[in-house]
Amino acid sequence: MSINAKEYEESLQSAKLVQQGLLPKKRHFNRLFTDSFVFYSPQYIISGDFYWLGEKHGLKYLVVGDCTGHGVSAALLSVLALNLFEYTIMNKKIKRTHKILQEVDKRFVESFKAAQLKNYDTPWIDLSIICINDAENKLYFSSANRKLLIVDKDQNSTILKGSKYPVGGWQVEKNRTFESQTISYSKGDQLYLGSDGFQDQIGGPKDKKYKSKKLHNFLISNSYSVLNTQKEKIEAEFNGWKLNNSQTDDVCIVGIKL
Repeated sequence: MSINAKEYEESLQSAKLVQQGLLPKKRHFNRLFTDSFVFYSPQYIISGDFYWLGEKHGLKYLVVGDCTGHGVSAALLSVLALNLFEYTIMNKKIKRTHKILQEVDKRFVESFKAAQLKNYDTPWIDLSIICINDAENKLYFSSANRKLLIVDKDQNSTILKGSKYPVGGWQVEKNRTFESQTISYSKGDQLYLGSDGFQDQIGGPKDKKYKSKKLHNFLISNSYSVLNTQKEKIEAEFNGWKLNNSQTDDVCIVGIKL
């Protein structure tokens, strides 16, 4: 039985509702942070980008990830990722960010053991995870191919880089390990995590990529605004850069104020 374009789009619209239902809501961010925003723009209806939020043992966790590919396959990977972080942090109660990534990586790879036997490329996820300890004003950060931007109230900025390999994918290491960084933060610091969709968007006067440095500078220069206003400016900047070009990737940027 074949499916026509209209039926296919209707099925994607239904899948979009399911995916949105799995992602954290604004009220969940409001419960944990004084201010926040999520700029989430799928390339086409459903997305391989995802974000997860949780609190356990008095620690706050935020994950932002970017799964391989686009569309249906990437969206299904995002659902798997959401479940793996829920299980690892909330059920298995692993606390440290690097240990969380190691566990998620192991279970993600195990999910595709059959595909490996058939010589298929194992999918992967680029992501960042932060853990916030309010009692000690400490921030713990680990990542797989992504960065964390920190901006203080005076617009001084710091960029943290994590491990240079993804979760999943073709693993050279038998037992892959992830790095963890610990820094002190001050009340009012703002954190930005995201996928590479915005920086890779083609546009502007010369039809070039936006680039990560330009994005970081844009976020820093607008960090004085409340975060909902920052989201509006980010969306306007993205659409102004893209203009008549097609969106080249899923986009997700999450900003929080500590």
